[in-house]
Amino acid sequence: MRSASIGTPAACSSRSSECDARRCGFTLLEALVALALVSAFFATLAPFLFHSRRIMDNAESRVAAHILLRTLLNAPFDRSHLANTARAGVFNGLRWRIVAKPYRIETAPSDAAQSWTAYRIVASVSAGPGLLITAETIRLGKPE
Repeated sequence: MRSASIGTPAACSSRSSECDARRCGFTLLEALVALALVSAFFATLAPFLFHSRRIMDNAESRVAAHILLRTLLNAPFDRSHLANTARAGVFNGLRWRIVAKPYRIETAPSDAAQSWTAYRIVASVSAGPGLLITAETIRLGKPE
């Protein structure tokens, strides 16, 4: 059983007399079709590859911003001075801000409802230009 080469002449069998000169190597048309296919695949995938690279460049700062945001929301705070407070700062190059405002809830009057007030806590972390992460929660605090 004989096999014919579709690659370079070096891929022909060891005896060069068996290698037909017309069957060795690629034709110009085959090479151009292969080049066109590779170019089409690259043109299709290039925008996605560049976009994913841009996303991965900012991934570390985004993860750090999410961790800081969760830490700010889960940190213990003084419930007696929660009314209309705002705090801000910078941590490892990340700007953060927390704002607390009273949140109105319609309930039946009782002793328990008067001793605590609901506050809307909004925390935001800026990890760079155009990247602002915000989260909010409701916490109970002492009324003013």
